[in-house]
Amino acid sequence: MFETQMSSGAFQLLGMADLGLLPAIFARRAARTGTPWVAIAASTAVTVAVSFLGFDGVVATANFLYSLGTLLEFASFLWLRARHPALKRPYRVPLPLPALVAMCAIPSAFLAYVCVVAGSRVLAVAAGLTALGVGWHGVMRVCRAKKLLRFKSAIAADYPEDTI
Repeated sequence: MFETQMSSGAFQLLGMADLGLLPAIFARRAARTGTPWVAIAASTAVTVAVSFLGFDGVVATANFLYSLGTLLEFASFLWLRARHPALKRPYRVPLPLPALVAMCAIPSAFLAYVCVVAGSRVLAVAAGLTALGVGWHGVMRVCRAKKLLRFKSAIAADYPEDTI
């Protein structure tokens, strides 16, 4: 499970670097194996940072953060459909907004349940990691604006500012 989590996290960082959402260094790959070694190192650092929780705590934190991320995806999906209904997308769910809200309500209830049953340590770690992520986003915006770090050609620049 650790290998799967680290691999998926590392490739998510690689993808974000390819999209210009993270500095280009996260897209560096090892010459021999092609693995994103900087992203793997960053994923490992986060894992080591939360390892004091023990196995159950790490799993609970991962589930909690996954649930928060999925709830954010649902909210983004609904917000974009309501705010930018004509935005070009590769696939469009052929339902009106009220049906989309109903479609997201049931899994959202299960995800909210996961968030409610998490322990106080898990909540504290998840709150800290969430705050770190929000802060990191702000730092990346400043770095991009002031050209402090090198980013790949930003596909994100193709979207309106209020959608990223």
